[in-house]
Amino acid sequence: MSVVELTEDNVEEYLEYLGEDVAENIGRTFYNGLIATDEGGMPKAGIIWEYRNMRKDSDRESHIMWLQAEDEEDFNELLDNYDKAIKSEGIVKSCFSLPAKTSEKLKSMLRSKGFSVGLMEGNKITAHLSDIADISAFKKIEISDAIKPLRSAAQRDFLAAIGRMIEQGRHGTCEDLAYLPRLYFENDVSCYAEADGQIYGLLLVHKTPSEKLEVVLMCVLGKETVKILPQLIKQAVESGYEYYEPDTIIVIDRHDYASLALGEKLFPSGFGIPVYEGERKEES
Repeated sequence: MSVVELTEDNVEEYLEYLGEDVAENIGRTFYNGLIATDEGGMPKAGIIWEYRNMRKDSDRESHIMWLQAEDEEDFNELLDNYDKAIKSEGIVKSCFSLPAKTSEKLKSMLRSKGFSVGLMEGNKITAHLSDIADISAFKKIEISDAIKPLRSAAQRDFLAAIGRMIEQGRHGTCEDLAYLPRLYFENDVSCYAEADGQIYGLLLVHKTPSEKLEVVLMCVLGKETVKILPQLIKQAVESGYEYYEPDTIIVIDRHDYASLALGEKLFPSGFGIPVYEGERKEES
């Protein structure tokens, strides 16, 4: 058995094992992956994680976003290599969030490596495009001339807006927001708010390989958040209807106030997707 580092050059070899939505993250800044293979090169176990807070000297974390293993020997070899990788980056805590269908054996193996494991309500919720369009509060909103689809933004203005968001600590679900190419975002559905030639609000959507639409950033700088953010959402929904079917799946990660508020409007008494979550402190 050998352990292979996932890269943009070799990820296609393991696409069937990883799944296309997982595999697309390889090559992004802060994302890393390992695959344990047998003597014939067939994948036996794998792990993909994202580094967070890497611009700081402390509180650096690793978030495991995908993990697969059935055999304890494969798992141990994989985790030993993972431990070496994160130690070299000064990681102080490892976390994971895995599907509720995660096997009992894998959960037991995680516990054996010092992780806590518990069934939780996940941050992510899913809805159909039509569900958001049917929210009564949005039907009363009028979209001002300040709101425009992302495809109409000049590249320099877009990059300047991203810079301002990052300066304010607003990167949505993308730790690597500063490094993502514009085409990572769905330019027809994503939109922005502009005043006096400057973009001050962004709603960015990413289309996954499986055709889901992920809301990755909802941010308005300044004092007009309550007024402008609903307009951005309505603009994105109306644009979505032009290019996608009503049953298109929308993924919302409730990581901040704006995404929490949208989640509450969609599902006032609902819950996020169940997941197993856990963490482990790392030796410095």
